[in-house]
Amino acid sequence: MRRYQGMVFSQARKAFPTKDEAEDFTQEVFLKAYESLSTFRGEAQISTWIYQIARNEISKHFKKKKPEHETLEETHGTKSKTDVSQGFIDQLVKEEDGNLLRSLISRLPAVYRKPIILHYFENMSLKEISSDMDIKLNTIKSHISRGKELIRKWWHHET
Repeated sequence: MRRYQGMVFSQARKAFPTKDEAEDFTQEVFLKAYESLSTFRGEAQISTWIYQIARNEISKHFKKKKPEHETLEETHGTKSKTDVSQGFIDQLVKEEDGNLLRSLISRLPAVYRKPIILHYFENMSLKEISSDMDIKLNTIKSHISRGKELIRKWWHHET
């Protein structure tokens, strides 16, 4: 737990408004992981497995608290590019071989790799990444797009 609590807490801190809620959520994730330990198949690293449990639990938490009104995008049935992009990464993460995804990401040039990791795995917004890396927002968008394209190409070549 000590080894991975920072990773889970980091996700929780971005998802929940208060530190206390994030701490409670982190405990719930590790309780869920302990209860589900028998389902861990060892095909991926335990950190990947715990990370996925945390993501699933965050999704469950916010599905329960769906707003009673629709957003403009929901009303008109549109999805942003970020939603579609997130779906691509989620699809790859759900694939049985999470090691392949990590391997492909590690092969990316650093200018593409860092924004992808920050956006999809650290849940940072594009504006936060832009500010953190001191790079223009459109350049960050471009780097993420190019990195994803390389991952797609390599993924299809590897599978």
